[in-house]
Amino acid sequence: METLALYLVKSVAWLTGFALVYILFLRDERFFELNRLFLLSGILAALVFPFITVSYRVMLPAVSDSQAEIQIAGAVQNTTVSISKPDFHLVLLYLYLSGLLFVAFMIIKQGRSLLKVISKAGIDTSHPVKLVKTADYESAFSFFSYVFVNPSVTEIEMREIMNHEMVHIRQKHWFDLMLVQLLCVLQWFNPVIWIYIRLVRQNHEYIADKVALQRTSDPAIYRAALLNQIVGAPVISLVNSFNYSVNKKRFTMMKNIISSPYRKMKILFILPVFAIVFYAFAKPDYQYAQQKDNPGIQNSVAKTSDKKINGTVVEESGSPLPGASVIVMGTTLGASSDSKGKFSIINVPDESAIVVSFVGYKSKVIKANFVKDMTIAMVKDTISYLKSSVGVPPPPPPPPPPPVKIKDTNGGPPPLVVLDGAIKDIDVEAIDPETIASINVLKDKSATDKYGDKGKNGVIEITSKTKAATAEKKKVSAVEAAEQLSDQKANNDLFVVIEELPEFPGGGREALKSWISENLKYPGEAYNKKIMGSVNVGFLVTASGKIMDVQVINSVNPLLDAEAKRVISSMPDWIPGTQKGKPVPVQMKVQVEFKF
Repeated sequence: METLALYLVKSVAWLTGFALVYILFLRDERFFELNRLFLLSGILAALVFPFITVSYRVMLPAVSDSQAEIQIAGAVQNTTVSISKPDFHLVLLYLYLSGLLFVAFMIIKQGRSLLKVISKAGIDTSHPVKLVKTADYESAFSFFSYVFVNPSVTEIEMREIMNHEMVHIRQKHWFDLMLVQLLCVLQWFNPVIWIYIRLVRQNHEYIADKVALQRTSDPAIYRAALLNQIVGAPVISLVNSFNYSVNKKRFTMMKNIISSPYRKMKILFILPVFAIVFYAFAKPDYQYAQQKDNPGIQNSVAKTSDKKINGTVVEESGSPLPGASVIVMGTTLGASSDSKGKFSIINVPDESAIVVSFVGYKSKVIKANFVKDMTIAMVKDTISYLKSSVGVPPPPPPPPPPPVKIKDTNGGPPPLVVLDGAIKDIDVEAIDPETIASINVLKDKSATDKYGDKGKNGVIEITSKTKAATAEKKKVSAVEAAEQLSDQKANNDLFVVIEELPEFPGGGREALKSWISENLKYPGEAYNKKIMGSVNVGFLVTASGKIMDVQVINSVNPLLDAEAKRVISSMPDWIPGTQKGKPVPVQMKVQVEFKF
């Protein structure tokens, strides 16, 4: 859809540029053959040039390894979740295709109606062209090698009409009309294309008038015949009508006025259009500059300035993989594979290795080959998204503990009270038991070793539920941070481009945990049999965010496997992962833990 939309935008830009130059500078000029060539070039440019993309180099400042690690860490820690928006791509696609089919149907319908008229009226072969005399049309026109005229025309008018229509047929003006109608089918929504069709047909009539006036014995009779055909013109896309655009300007263009040949230079006004359109849709080619403060790198580049590697990044099936990141290990040199999966890197040091990465695929390290083009096949990878623990509803909470009673049988001073790590001068019995998570009592040496003389009368350590929950949260955060640090250390030799992984809508990992907890049902039979375990479920997040190919990676029990697969299959559409800003399919994995 995006490729088609980009093609249409480029095509509209090219056609609009040619139309503007023609209307502003060439429309009133009398070099009609050159104008025809210009208009035909505009049609071809709108059809072909959108496939051509010009690239320009953008040099990025070098980034040191330490800076790159900070940037990568920051990108991982500050990931934001965007809210999914309605996808109107399909609606727009269906609307565009409906218009395309309607316009194509109307053109085909007009062509069929002409063929029916030919078969009904018959063909007169006594003329140099195929003459069809029919009362279905009032005005004369040509269609490929056929000339349609009304039987009521006089012999004089017939001669002038034939002189005119013969020009259309011999110069094959129908070819221009076929091309512009093809472009009209593709750009039916663009008002410029309908203006362009009129310009093409109008110029055809100027050409035919010019040649016909040179062949006629009396120009006045030719003009009179043209006026006699002023009504009843058929509205058919693929024909050249004898009386098309009969107005004052058409008669003015028949005058034999000699103009300077230098006026043909106006056609060069199209050159700025080329520059503007190619630049507007040019694609940047990002390359990293070498660090100026590192003489080692400078010397390496100076010695290997002629070293270059070329290659193609493909999938396991052999299809090209566009947008893959190719980095020279240990440097900031790199490139991205183009639409055909090809890449090229210059100034590569000897004995270098390259790192190829693409979101959803395993990164690959390969030794650089300077002799021949490299072909790098990427293997799909499954990305673990989260571990979701889901269990049966917890049992009802135990009854609240009885009030804390501290009784001093000796009548001595009270023990030291420590609440959440801070010494408090409070009465223990005044503390609400509902707020207490745990109580620890220290006596004698254990109390004085920890609190000195303050603990000589004993110590009561109380931990509140709020403090306990905070400590548990910090413990979990520390474990997650350690896992992230371990992952980073395992890949500290790779310099990769950070890409966007797929995200569960509405809050990412936490939102997915909540969604699974609300929608997953512990199988009754598994509950009765006390069956527990962790089920790893793999699935594909497509470029449109759809969930497909849901499969159980490790089986625990058919009952738990089926429920885990069911709940993952019923997930809403995700926010798709992206590579170079373009949505791509990514293989993901979620661990669902069933426990009591």
